[in-house]
Amino acid sequence: MEKIIEKKENLKKVYGYVRLSRDEDKEQASLENQKQIIRTYAKNNGYILVKIFEDDNVSGMTFDREGLNELKEVIENGNIDILLVKDLSRIGRHKAYSALFMEELRSKKIKVISIAENLDNMDENNDILIGFKQILNEQYAKDISRKIRAAFHQKQKEGLVIVPPFGYEKNNQTNKIEIDEECAGVVKKIFSLYIGGFGYKKIAQQLTEEKVHTPSWHQFQKSGKVYHAGKKWIGQDIWSDRTIARILSNEAYIGTLKCHTTTRSVIYKTRGLIPKDEQIIHENFYPPIIDEEVWEKTKAIKKNRTRGHVRASGNSKIHKYAGLLICKDCGSGFVAKKRKWNGIERIEYICNAYHRFGKTVCTPHRIREEELDNILCGFLERLKETCEENLNRADKFITKWNSKKRNYDKSIDKIQREIFSLKTEVKAYAKQLAKQLINEELFQELTQETKEKIDILENQIDTFQEVKKISKNAKAGLLKSKEIIDKIIEEKDLVSADLQMLVDKIIVHQSCTGELELDIRVNTPFKLHSELKSTFTVIEEQSS
Repeated sequence: MEKIIEKKENLKKVYGYVRLSRDEDKEQASLENQKQIIRTYAKNNGYILVKIFEDDNVSGMTFDREGLNELKEVIENGNIDILLVKDLSRIGRHKAYSALFMEELRSKKIKVISIAENLDNMDENNDILIGFKQILNEQYAKDISRKIRAAFHQKQKEGLVIVPPFGYEKNNQTNKIEIDEECAGVVKKIFSLYIGGFGYKKIAQQLTEEKVHTPSWHQFQKSGKVYHAGKKWIGQDIWSDRTIARILSNEAYIGTLKCHTTTRSVIYKTRGLIPKDEQIIHENFYPPIIDEEVWEKTKAIKKNRTRGHVRASGNSKIHKYAGLLICKDCGSGFVAKKRKWNGIERIEYICNAYHRFGKTVCTPHRIREEELDNILCGFLERLKETCEENLNRADKFITKWNSKKRNYDKSIDKIQREIFSLKTEVKAYAKQLAKQLINEELFQELTQETKEKIDILENQIDTFQEVKKISKNAKAGLLKSKEIIDKIIEEKDLVSADLQMLVDKIIVHQSCTGELELDIRVNTPFKLHSELKSTFTVIEEQSS
């Protein structure tokens, strides 16, 4: 800030204000150039400047600026008579905020002089022109913003606009994104800890205690800048649960670049999500740091923990059935408790509503973790048998499909021609009605009958399309799920990550006699096994 100390009591208190945004011509609108214009004007008019406030690299669409806030304090204290600016856009480009600010200055009898535009806010003859200038200033900001967004959007489509996420670095010689081995090791550790039962906060706490450097620390070392960090960040190596959550949700670590996922208006201070079908996705963009299996396990765990509002207590891990158990009788989740029985510690789960409010709300639905393990192991064995049965059936089905594929294609073409013919009939009925050759009642009867025929034919096409879909995808899904099931059975240990990927939820009902009934619902692709039997049967009947 520039100060001119000389000051006389009989002279008016005159201040200047200059501002420069990142998108403006740095040479023509430079802060020094603006200051020189203000100094020259003050000298030519016999004013002595008290101070020139400044804001560098700040948009005129926001009125929360360091230099402007200092000026507001002077205004509030009544220590100003005249404000000099190069032009009104220096004060701001938001027409509503600018108008309110100018009105406040006028109400306090403070004269604003726009030097380049030769405007004075105290002259009522300038009101219309000042209002028009404010509109133009905002439109200029919006136009610049649109152009920048359009250019940025185009670069996103080409996969050019990226600040490499934590775990990656840009090779300045080849301009390619490469894995930063040191940071990638931290990323792998975060995924491993989460799959192992740790929550966001516990992972952050452990990394901080181990003095593992944060993403912000690495960015600061490389560029001297800190992204995604608050203004109060002063270099502490402290991990936050938000950073952990962001890493665990970033598809970059399986090689996918996602752009254009949110929209933000600097002008109206709004932010929103962009629909998935409008987002820009580049698959196989990064070299992957984790594999698909780890990613799918992480997704499943997050889904179940979110649904069950699961949180770790103290420094303990999250129990492996947390978020999976749901009480059929009251809809609550289950809470895990450690109990000692004959000196042996065991974990049991009880209905959370019963735990919090007692038997007036629900019954305990108490079940031990080892009992759940035994039930799930038996369920897995049965699921494996179903899987093998479905694989054999899928092989026969695909062989049959391949032998009849040409006939199916001909059938689809024939049905589509029939549908076109029937739709032409409906149009003909409409023309006959318009010419009064048939009455409304007969028209409705004829069109209804024709539409029913069209629905039947379209259902047949859907059936054939389902056949195509299953012939292409079913076996791959079956093989993948069988591979996972075999691995879990072979390890003979139901770990949390396997459970979360396999099971969607376990619904627990307690009868009046106290017996528990469990309904195990599985995730895709395991759900495919229970659905394929009926699907195969229906399609075989309709396509035979």
